[in-house]
Amino acid sequence: MKRNFIVLVAVVAAVALAVPTFAVDFKYGGLYRLRWQSNDNVADGNDDFDDNGNWFDQRLRMQFTFVASENLQLVTHWEADTLWGRESPGAGRHGGGDIGADATNLEMKNVYLEFNIPNTPLRTKLGVQGATFLKGWIFADDFSGAVFSTKLDPVKITFGYVAAQNTDVTTTNENVDDFFLSLDYANGPFTGSLVGFYQYAHDTNLSTYPDMSTTVIQASPTAVTDNNLFNLGLSLGYKTDMMVLGLTGIKNFGSYDLVRGGSQDYTGWMLEGTADFMWNALTFHLGAFYTSGDDDNIANFDNAKDYDAFAYARGASYYWSEILGVGLLDVNVSGSDHLNPAYQGAYRAADVPSNLWALNLGVVWQAMPETKMTLNYYYVATAEDVLANAATGETDDTIGHEVNLYISQGIVDKLNLTLVGAYLFADDAYTIFKDDDDAYELGAVLQWKF
Repeated sequence: MKRNFIVLVAVVAAVALAVPTFAVDFKYGGLYRLRWQSNDNVADGNDDFDDNGNWFDQRLRMQFTFVASENLQLVTHWEADTLWGRESPGAGRHGGGDIGADATNLEMKNVYLEFNIPNTPLRTKLGVQGATFLKGWIFADDFSGAVFSTKLDPVKITFGYVAAQNTDVTTTNENVDDFFLSLDYANGPFTGSLVGFYQYAHDTNLSTYPDMSTTVIQASPTAVTDNNLFNLGLSLGYKTDMMVLGLTGIKNFGSYDLVRGGSQDYTGWMLEGTADFMWNALTFHLGAFYTSGDDDNIANFDNAKDYDAFAYARGASYYWSEILGVGLLDVNVSGSDHLNPAYQGAYRAADVPSNLWALNLGVVWQAMPETKMTLNYYYVATAEDVLANAATGETDDTIGHEVNLYISQGIVDKLNLTLVGAYLFADDAYTIFKDDDDAYELGAVLQWKF
């Protein structure tokens, strides 16, 4: 028996030596983030309701990449979110924070194969991955699909397909299919991007609201068919050691048919400009954006006019201010990213602003190598008047004034602590209530990237 075992070991060793060596390199990275936050009037904008929130939450992200060569690699990203004190029976996000701590809450964010296509200049990504176009104004999310890219200096060409929704594989009625093309230019101080993003939402009402005029956003959008949205965007940039300038514009195209008869065209648009000026330890920021609204009066709304409010494809996500624009704390675990649509006029805030414009003034002070302070002011209003008092029918356009303060301090080995304070001085158009009460957020973010 012993002799047979020795022979078997010798055979296995000989086979192992005869097989060509195939080495796979392994790379890893990630982050751990712990947050505390407290907020009030973010969800209802009124002191008569109790929406005050206080909690701790944490996030772990792990990135593992298996590299065969410069021509082939497998990329994986994983995430676990936990709200301290919350139990989620079974599988679900934010669980495992109670006594016992066990939870099935590990999420797959990305798993995709990336490789060069032989005898072509193309590199492709196949699987669940992420992409961002025009700072999120067009798209910034994870998705399943296929992306192809090639570099023709100074231009990079990227095109692909996004499987946005396929809930029933036996029919295409509720499918959402996206196709995109991005041309990115970079040469010296100049950059530019031209992006076309087409969303075919079939017979779903994705991206549509029956009224974005002077009343409130409807919870149940109008039933539609043949829903086509095409967003065409252009961004231009100029960067030197002393300044950074940027301009972004997007135009909506496409249409959808109404089940009750007739059709509507997407005609919305947006424009954003930014300017940063650096002087010693200070950076001064000036920015503004405008997103179109719909000036149709609800009394004459016949579901036959164009959809003039700026429309987003699913997956768009542009973060701006802390309270109205989601920001660093993003209020995700409380279930309310921003004001409840039932309490607001026909504007959209958070990371998909529509019928909204804002002016931003800010300054960043790099006080020490590991210490930074940022102060931002926002004036926010609607492009078209919205319902400001449901009792009287009065309309208005001023949302309010928001002030954000961030103090960031490096602690040790890339461990960073950021203190956050934000206050919204609410004006008449913030809610549909007679009295619009101020909102605030306080928080702290402890984060380590590795």
